[in-house]
Amino acid sequence: MRTTAQIHMLSRTATLLLVLAAAIPARAVPLIVNGGFESGFAAWTIADAIGSDGTFFLQSGTASPINSDPVPAPPGGSFAAMTDAEGPGSHVLYQDFIVPASPGTAVLSFDLFIGNRAAEFVTPAPATLDFSTPALNQQARVDILRAGTDPFSVMATDVLLSLFQTNPGDPLISGYTSFSADLTALLDANAGQTLRLRFAEVDNLFIFQLGVDNVSLETQAVVPEPSSWLLLATGLGALLISWRVAMPRRHRGSTANEPGSGDSRSRNPS
Repeated sequence: MRTTAQIHMLSRTATLLLVLAAAIPARAVPLIVNGGFESGFAAWTIADAIGSDGTFFLQSGTASPINSDPVPAPPGGSFAAMTDAEGPGSHVLYQDFIVPASPGTAVLSFDLFIGNRAAEFVTPAPATLDFSTPALNQQARVDILRAGTDPFSVMATDVLLSLFQTNPGDPLISGYTSFSADLTALLDANAGQTLRLRFAEVDNLFIFQLGVDNVSLETQAVVPEPSSWLLLATGLGALLISWRVAMPRRHRGSTANEPGSGDSRSRNPS
């Protein structure tokens, strides 16, 4: 049976462990790298549909890379990624990332420039990113896909989350706009898996520039720093020393008045 002192010690231990656990900070863990394109397209993959004109380019200044159309300067750093072409095409920019086993809170953010030089946005039915279809196709979209899928796929089994899509009636040209999305539930459901962040642009009506910058995906995972481990070890060590020091005292106190002990005050007079 535990003594009152032991119960107090256990309670003290649990309290200290809770305090130490609370002291371990939640650290932002980046899942997307080079989101500002300051290192070119390192970590990113560009895919252009067969027969496409143009591609994604590194863009700086206030002119588009091919047609020199007026565009806003990159909102972060010196460079942005931007599509441009003299003819029709389908263009994809993507990066695969690994979801941590315990991702915690996850937030995705990015900036988009939309520069549709045609008179409208058009999304064909059924949906496709194929520019060579007979149907008109003038759109941009951002999605989270399963890794390893066709980068141009829009199948429901491949697209886990649609984050942005142009629609008929949207402003044709808009300066860089910031978007953000909470991906906590999605990443929790795909812990340990590899996913794909995709930016896509299709144009078979007229010129279309899609600008991308300031892409960030971070998880607020609890990752103990070395100093936190040291704090935890120090606290547990202090508790262990306190426990070992306290135990002999309780043992001596509990046997001092037992029959047969060396204390004559516990015996009846003969």
